[in-house]
Amino acid sequence: MEHKRQSLATAISQSQGPCHERLIDRFSNLPDEVAHHILSSLTLRDICRVGCVSKRCMQFFLSTPSLNFDVRTFGRRKRLKLLGYLDRFLSKRGDNKIQHFHIRWLCQDDDASSYYDEYFRVINWMYTAVRCNVEVLDLYFPGKYELGRPVLELPSCIFLCQSLRSLMVDLHGDKLLKTPSFACFTTLQCLKLSSVTIDEEFCKWISCSCKCLKELELESVVGIEKICIESSSLESFRFVPSYRHVCHLNISGEKLENIQMYWIYQLSNLSIFAPNLKRLKWKGRVASRLNLETVMCLEKAEIFLQPRIKADFGNLFETFCSIQRVEVLMLNVAIMKVRNTSLTLAIPFSNLLIFISIQYLNYN
Repeated sequence: MEHKRQSLATAISQSQGPCHERLIDRFSNLPDEVAHHILSSLTLRDICRVGCVSKRCMQFFLSTPSLNFDVRTFGRRKRLKLLGYLDRFLSKRGDNKIQHFHIRWLCQDDDASSYYDEYFRVINWMYTAVRCNVEVLDLYFPGKYELGRPVLELPSCIFLCQSLRSLMVDLHGDKLLKTPSFACFTTLQCLKLSSVTIDEEFCKWISCSCKCLKELELESVVGIEKICIESSSLESFRFVPSYRHVCHLNISGEKLENIQMYWIYQLSNLSIFAPNLKRLKWKGRVASRLNLETVMCLEKAEIFLQPRIKADFGNLFETFCSIQRVEVLMLNVAIMKVRNTSLTLAIPFSNLLIFISIQYLNYN
């Protein structure tokens, strides 16, 4: 009798085997880290659909650490529906940690009340990100400032957030970026600003309050004529100026190892103090007043400049003298024409291992 029962159970198991395996929800059994990694490649709409599969998938949906809110290309009704949905989503996910938070917001509605409503929603999203210990915050707010609308001011808690490691802000309309008092310290390690307006307090804040900052990028920033930054922690600096705003740059850092800049100003001051610089990439024009300290451990230099007047030749000679210890040197044809003079040939590149001349250059 017992033998017959075992035989019957085996037969039923074999008959249901393939179908039974297909019914197993393998995704729900994955560890949280693996499931979140898979969901990170999906849009928020697709992640929402996954959350409707089961209770376990709903947990994955509400705890996903990478969020991408894009509110730019919808009509008024769809925007209101989307904004309400995003508010409810953040409310349901509670205090689950946010690692990456990307916000894309553009309001083209002429109605002032609609603009204010969306503006304060976005601000509340930022407060939620801080509460959820966000690590990377990426903000993109295109659109020019219009009279009567509030100037976008990031909550001060963002700069004071102890978990935040990387902050990227692109206001795409030269709106003012207000930083907190330079007496307030931040743990930011990476800061990238694009198309924003800054004031003199910003430079003080970077120099005095950002003691952990390792990477700084300034692209098309306006507001002040002289950017003066002195940092004891900065390791990488990238600078792309605005075409319609003359700027003078003074950058100083003992730990600076990587500098990239696209210089377009002729009548301007450029001062760099980076004794431990290893990689230098300089495109554009030759600064009329240049102060570049001699670099002793430079590994690679890419100098793609367009000297136009005789005064540029002297500054170019000073540049070569400052980087004469470089190991890998890349120059464009315009530089080569100047370098072939007896003046530049006198520079002893004692450590030079590789020399490359580039004929055609894409500045992008």
